[in-house]
Order: sequence, then C-alpha cells, then structure tokens
Amino acid sequence: MEKENKLTRGLTLFTLFTLITGAMVGMAWAILANVFLDRAGPAVMISIGVAAILTLFVGLCFAELCSAMPYAGGAYIYVRRGINKFVGFIAGWLLVMAYAAMMPGECIILGKLINGVFPTLDPAMVGAVLALVFTLVNLAGIRFSGLVQFLLTAALFIGLLIFVFAGIPELELQNFKPFFGRGTGGIFLMIPIAMLAFMGYDVLPQAAEEVNAPIRKMVFIIPVSIFFVAFMYIAVLVVTAGVVHWETIAKNAEHIPIMPSVFKALGPKGAYIVIIAGICGLITTMNAFMVGGSRLLYGMAQDGEVPAVFGKLSTKTKVPYAGILFVGALGVAGSFIQELIVLFDTAAASVLVSYFLVALTVLVLRRKEPDLERPYRIHGYPYIPIIAAIAVVPTWVISLAILKVWALGVFAGWVIIGCGYYLLIRKNR
Repeated sequence: MEKENKLTRGLTLFTLFTLITGAMVGMAWAILANVFLDRAGPAVMISIGVAAILTLFVGLCFAELCSAMPYAGGAYIYVRRGINKFVGFIAGWLLVMAYAAMMPGECIILGKLINGVFPTLDPAMVGAVLALVFTLVNLAGIRFSGLVQFLLTAALFIGLLIFVFAGIPELELQNFKPFFGRGTGGIFLMIPIAMLAFMGYDVLPQAAEEVNAPIRKMVFIIPVSIFFVAFMYIAVLVVTAGVVHWETIAKNAEHIPIMPSVFKALGPKGAYIVIIAGICGLITTMNAFMVGGSRLLYGMAQDGEVPAVFGKLSTKTKVPYAGILFVGALGVAGSFIQELIVLFDTAAASVLVSYFLVALTVLVLRRKEPDLERPYRIHGYPYIPIIAAIAVVPTWVISLAILKVWALGVFAGWVIIGCGYYLLIRKNR
C-alpha cells in the first residue's frame, strides 16, 4: 500500500537486533524471579525452553509475512490481508492492549527498582518521570532512539554476563532441589508468562519500514534474537536458583528478590552491577514497546481503523507523534498501578490471540496468494505454522485461567469495545 507519509529508514540490522533483544529482556528476571520460582520451582527453565521453541515457530511465521509485507502495522496488516479486515482489526486491537499493559508494567518495575536504591523516591513518580523522558527520546526520531537503545542494551547484557560468570563457581546442586517445585503443573502454568518474556520480536514487523537493510536479512534477526534471549534467560535462572536455595528467592518479598544470589555471587557492591543492568533493561523494553506500539497505531490509522491522528508524522523527525504520546501516557498513568503480575498476565492473553492469527494467516495466504513474493519462506511448511497455531491455543487457555476476575473483565471489555468501535466506524464509513 502506498503511504501518504513516509517513515525514515534510520535503523541498521545491528540497532534492530538491540531493539528486539532489548524489548525482550527487561528486568522481570530479577523483579519477578520470586513469582516464577514460586509457581514452578527451578523447572521454570523447562517452561522457558518450551516457550522459546513455540515462540520460534510463531516468529518464523512473522518472518515470512514480514518479508512479503514489510509495512508498519505487523500482525494487523498480515491478518487483514490473509483473513479479512475485521479479524485483522482484532489482531491489531489486542496487540495494542498488550503494549498498553507492558508499558506501564515496565514503569512499575523501574520505579520499584530505583526506590530500592533510593528509598526516599516514590516508585510511582519515578516510573512516570522515566516514561515521560522516553516519550521525548522517541519524539526526537528513530535514529536517536535507536542509538540510545544500542548503548543501553549493551550495558544490560554486559551486566547479566558478569552476574552469570561470577555465579557459576558458587553453584550448588542441592539448591535446585526439589527441581519441580510445586509440581509439574507449574511448568505449564508458566509457559504463557514465559512466552510473554519473549515478546519483543514482534517489534520488528512494526519497525520494518524504518530498517535500512534488505528484507531477507532483516527477518533472520527474529530467530537469532529468540535463541540469544532464551540462552540469557536460562543462564540467569541457573545462577539465581543455584547460588542460594531456590525457595529463598521464591519466598523473598523484597523489591529485587534475586538479591540473595547477587550478594553471594558478586558481593554487596557488585549488586549495583545488576541494578544498573536492570535499569538499562527496563528502559530498553520501554523504548522498544513505545516504538512498536506507536507504529502499530500508525499502520492501523493509515487504513482508517483508528483515529487519523495516529497516522500523522512529525514534519521534522518523521515519527508518529500521536502514537508515541499515547503509549507514553499509558506508561505515566500505569506507573500508579500496583497489580504488576496481573498486567503481564493480561498482556499474555492478548498477544497470544494475535500470535495464533498470524500463524493461521501463513496457511491461508499460501493457498489464497501462492504467487505472492516471499523473500523468506518457512522451511518445513506447513508443519511449523500448524504447530505454532495449535500450540498457542492451550497456552492461551492457561493464560485466561490464571487471570484474576477483574483482569479477565478488562480483557473481555477491551474486545467488546474494539468490536463495537469497529462496527460503528464501518457503519458510518
């Protein structure tokens, strides 16, 4: 589709890689380590492994569709073309909700983290201020936000690797017992949240119009990023649960529950390395979701599915300023919400629906448009998209089952509002 406004191609393959991996790895590995281990024990590493494989299959579906349709809007664009306009709108609408939940979630974690270092600072205000700062960073243009993303992502992974290598000599096998923690059921309960921990590769399709690289090379960043992040998650969990007994972390109610493992591996002063890495991770995630969410709204606005203001670009920096301001406002407002895990559970339920529809779209478009130019085609078709679609269904059901009643109401209400809005717009168009 021809756009009346053009986004700037200000991202390289390397800054794209840092955008995606920085989006995936925030600081849930530190702030929510007690929740993860309490739900599944050290076997949560199995949950992460399974989630990585399932995510890879879904990611390959995104790669094929992105190579054929490298436009801002991602899943919305693909599903709209492959299935129909209404289902495409729902895919985009639910992704908006996922970004809407993740953005304030990161602000809450960031506020709590800095409050742990500087107790006099109010965590809600800290999160709100940082959401505002990175709203301004994104308004400055994709090149500037990409450079900031690169520097902070490098600091994030350097800090994580220092923690991992320092903790390896301190590992004790008995600290992993009982390995299955609360039972094997916990492994399955954690898969939806573990899949959410890989959320971020879907930022690539949203930013595809802003990458200065051949599309075939671009889409291979998706599987590379998933493998890299899975390795980092498991390495950090091995050290976290193996340096001290995992139940020590599971029962820790402090803002940063992994600190007992950090102190033993790095000492009291070394803890600042993890804190700095965590701050960088939270900011990179916040930055990436702001990029992804604003570009998704931009793509939907170009088709008239959301208010036209979201499809307008800044005349100076060529960024969708209304979407950036909207996502930033969610971060500011959401910083004052305390139900952190509920935000992430709700985001998981939302994003998994879009993932299912993307996998289904690969199958539909192969039959509907066999001659569509696809610079990248999934090897092992049709098995990979079929497995991806089938695997997402029970994962989604689990994600709904663990939602609190009011969160389930928010999810259902968002779907109802979206359907009503779409039908009203269609009727008056």
